[in-house]
This record gives sequence, C-alpha cells and structure tokens, in this order.
Amino acid sequence: MILIQDSVFFKMTDTVRLDVSGTIFKTAKSTLTKFDGFFRTMFETPVPVPKDESDAIFIDRSPKHFDLILNSMRDGHVDLQKYLEDVKEIQKEAEYYMLNGLVELCYRIPSENKEPVEIKELKDDRDEMNAILGLEKKAFVIIYLRENGEVRHRHEVLDIISKYGQFVDFYTGNHE
Repeated sequence: MILIQDSVFFKMTDTVRLDVSGTIFKTAKSTLTKFDGFFRTMFETPVPVPKDESDAIFIDRSPKHFDLILNSMRDGHVDLQKYLEDVKEIQKEAEYYMLNGLVELCYRIPSENKEPVEIKELKDDRDEMNAILGLEKKAFVIIYLRENGEVRHRHEVLDIISKYGQFVDFYTGNHE
C-alpha cells in the first residue's frame, strides 16, 4: 500500500482486507478489480474508502453470501444450483456489487412459481417466418445493441423477461 497526500493507493498484488458487517475477508486486489463493478470503481476513483478500526475496508452489507460473491469474482462463475432458495438474495447482493455476469446468472435460475423463459434467436428470415406461424402466445422481439462486445441495458431486458415471460414469447435479433 502506498500513502500519497492522505489518499490510499493499492498495488494490484496487494492483499485487501474487507470487513463485511463484522466478518473479515482477505483477497487479492486483482480479484476485486477483475470485473467492472463496485470494487473496481472503489479502487480506481479517488472517492474515500470507509475503514474499520483495524484498517480493513468496511462494507455495510450482509456477509451471508459474500464468500459466493468473492468466488464469482475469482472464477468468473459459480454453481447456483446449490443455492436455489437463496438466489433472490444473491441477486440483490450481485446487483449491489454491480457484478453483471452474476446478476444475469441469477435471472436464469427459474423461481418456484415460474417456468423458465426460453428466448429464441432469430437468425434469418426463415426463422422469423417460422416464429410468426408457430406463435403460441403474443410475440415480443428484443433487438439489442452491443457496445464493446457487451449487451447494453442488459438488466432492463432481463427485468422485462422475468416479469412477462409467462405471457409472451421472446425473440432476439442480435444487431451490432
């Protein structure tokens, strides 16, 4: 750690101590900054970071699923099948930490009362015609834009799918 004029800068190889509502976690800074989100923003902006009495970064969140959050950042994925009853809580935490990949993974886990929503990709005119002729429900076509390989406004699309998937068929057209 380097102290410059009351600002704290961490090297990428630094170990970081996190106090998540009283539970201490240690990890590499490179783990926390691997993905865009809460931690990368915390380390790459000059905003003051709250610290506890032991100089650990204090985060006022429940530590219940933080191990899973850290493992998701370490590995880039996590098996949510083990946590089916906690998916909504995990999703809330992933949204707080702005981990889009984990949020999307949580959305894909069907809840108890809903059937999983199938999103069909329309690759050409033939697919479009077959979709129109075989509609079981009203169709809803999502044409999404990519920016640097990432889908823009992904959360909004996933919210719509989650809310209305039982009422309409979803199709995507991938336009770059």
